[in-house]
Amino acid sequence: MSRIDLFENYSGKVFKMRYFLSLLQDERKDPDIGIQNIFMAYYFGSALRLKATSEIEEETINGTLNERVGAMSDDAIGYGLNHLKVESLQQGWYMLAKRAKRNGMLRDSPFHDCIVGVFDAIETYSSYTRTCRRCLQRKVETKKGEKIQYYHRAVVLSLVGYDFPIPIGIEMMKRGEDEVSCALRLLKRMVANLGARFLDIVICDAMYCTPRFFSGCKKLGIFPGAVLKKNQENLLDSARSQKKVTKPVIKDESDTEKLKLWDMGEVFWDTANRDVRVIWADREVWEKDETSKDGDFHWVKKKRLFAFSKGMDTLPSDVVYSIGVHRWDIDAKLFMDMVKHWHLKHKTLHFENAYENMLSIRLIAYFVFMFFFFKHINSRRKEKIKSYIQMARMLYRSACINRKPQLIFLE
Repeated sequence: MSRIDLFENYSGKVFKMRYFLSLLQDERKDPDIGIQNIFMAYYFGSALRLKATSEIEEETINGTLNERVGAMSDDAIGYGLNHLKVESLQQGWYMLAKRAKRNGMLRDSPFHDCIVGVFDAIETYSSYTRTCRRCLQRKVETKKGEKIQYYHRAVVLSLVGYDFPIPIGIEMMKRGEDEVSCALRLLKRMVANLGARFLDIVICDAMYCTPRFFSGCKKLGIFPGAVLKKNQENLLDSARSQKKVTKPVIKDESDTEKLKLWDMGEVFWDTANRDVRVIWADREVWEKDETSKDGDFHWVKKKRLFAFSKGMDTLPSDVVYSIGVHRWDIDAKLFMDMVKHWHLKHKTLHFENAYENMLSIRLIAYFVFMFFFFKHINSRRKEKIKSYIQMARMLYRSACINRKPQLIFLE
């Protein structure tokens, strides 16, 4: 069986792609091309690393996607995705997350079986000319004077601690709201659809270290955590005072790092009028001096601070610290990969609903493809494929040779 056939079978049997397609709702009347065909065109295009809708158009007319989804223009793709009901696509995404958990794909969490999510925002589009009703706006100084720049920013919720960060939801920021409000709206929707027991802990950057975010998570039954910086000066001062009279609970040394870890279980947060658990890590890292001509290595002092809900008191100090460190996975792995290899920031068709749906479909394709690579392909091979980028190239070459699908998704 070819690799493209394996991927199609995996999408269909493991993640019930036919049922996923039945959830999609089309707001067009009597369309010539079904919304399921348009979705699959963009889904396969994303998995095969096609950058633009014009490339997908060419593949549907003369290439790898012709017998899989039928011929369609890039205008038809944009118009169809603009009339794909956003909520129906979200419901399908949540179905995939449920399938992953039911199939045991989330069991190997390194955090004592706690499922940990990370919130972070990414700017996916900016322009001085192209705009839609959902664009955010800001004034930017240019060589020609001050201009209004239009942009989109999205908050992504991703599960961490696995072979790859697992995106399970996206929310577009609205005009006049901040990132925390957008994240809480996404979390509320996620809990309503997946249940409060699907996710145990969320860890975020310092922007989320606010009483509003911690209270919002508590109401939804999720334990919150955030990087602690100077934006919460009174909490930082309380932690600093308590650190002076306590001893580190962990001391560890390696060739590249010296670590001292304080776990302060009851630090009063005056602004929030509550106690929180603070993890304070003093580190010395053996790293290269980029400013030196010789590039000598030397010890550099660094620190990491995290504030967590007291509801996490049962977890050991090293596990809680590891949860905090995984906060950066969404930047270093998910966003970097999506921008570099999945063309997340490519300036494609700019219709208000289509744009959000395109971002979601790319993340859904990433979700399924990465499970396919790690759990199905590499888990069974003695000689591992070195990277999923290599796997993606192999998948495209296979699709070029095997143009007729073995598994028929569309009627």
